[in-house]
Amino acid sequence: MQVTLAHVTHTYQPNSPFQATAIRDVNMEIRPGEFLALIGHTGSGKSTLAQHINGLLKPTAGKVLLDGQDIHEKGFDKKTLRQKVGLVFQYPEHQLFEETVAKDVAFGPKNLGLNEKEIAERVEEALARVGLGQPGIAQKSPFELSGGQMRRAAMAGVLAMRPEILVLDEPAAGLDPQSREDMLQLIAGLHRQGTTVVMISHSMDDVARFATRAVVMEHGTIAMEGAPEEIFRHAERLEQMGLDVPSVCRLSLKLRAMGIDCPPDIFREEQAESALLALWKGGAAHGAE
Repeated sequence: MQVTLAHVTHTYQPNSPFQATAIRDVNMEIRPGEFLALIGHTGSGKSTLAQHINGLLKPTAGKVLLDGQDIHEKGFDKKTLRQKVGLVFQYPEHQLFEETVAKDVAFGPKNLGLNEKEIAERVEEALARVGLGQPGIAQKSPFELSGGQMRRAAMAGVLAMRPEILVLDEPAAGLDPQSREDMLQLIAGLHRQGTTVVMISHSMDDVARFATRAVVMEHGTIAMEGAPEEIFRHAERLEQMGLDVPSVCRLSLKLRAMGIDCPPDIFREEQAESALLALWKGGAAHGAE
């Protein structure tokens, strides 16, 4: 399944004194099986763009196509779209509302008109996928869970719809370090299992670790796109946009500024480890001479 944004513009409160254009003339594809990171400073248009992917927002101009079909055309089945494209808002745990975790996760499948057996199967499957399959969890109140568990329960509600594309807005925001890492590993696991992932993130380290492609937003337009290693080569440009580069990339740049022969294209921890080990071995060999 492929989503295409063709010349998409979105203006809030058009034709009023308060109108504001959040994104303008955006052309972008979301390719099957990729892990796409949307990055940009606050107000760059990332969240507005994300909400067009599953039809929550309608473009002021342009089209959003699902496998070539305009999702806002008369007769297009929006229910099918919401099944195929799941959207997880920032702090999704704030949307939990049912008496039990199981009932909350079942909300979406019930709205699809599935029978009780199918609903129960989806609830069990979704909770297992987010690591909440332990006995007793399903019957707990969602508000008895830890913060990280609440967020996973909220995500389970989206996964119970069995989406092919998962759109996440800052999924690790506000979590403690361990819960944050658990959440990111969960998302990476879903991607490995075949789910197409679109993740909004402010963390360049996370983008370097997980994304297969990145789109950089600035003032409502796409400023750059490409593989993370291509994007992070433009450290000065990113800094001008109020963005950072991965910490290992900063280390590489500092070492090079000190005259140390460090490879320029280091963006992930394992690359840094290999490079530093090579430098150490080279220095040891030189000292032995």
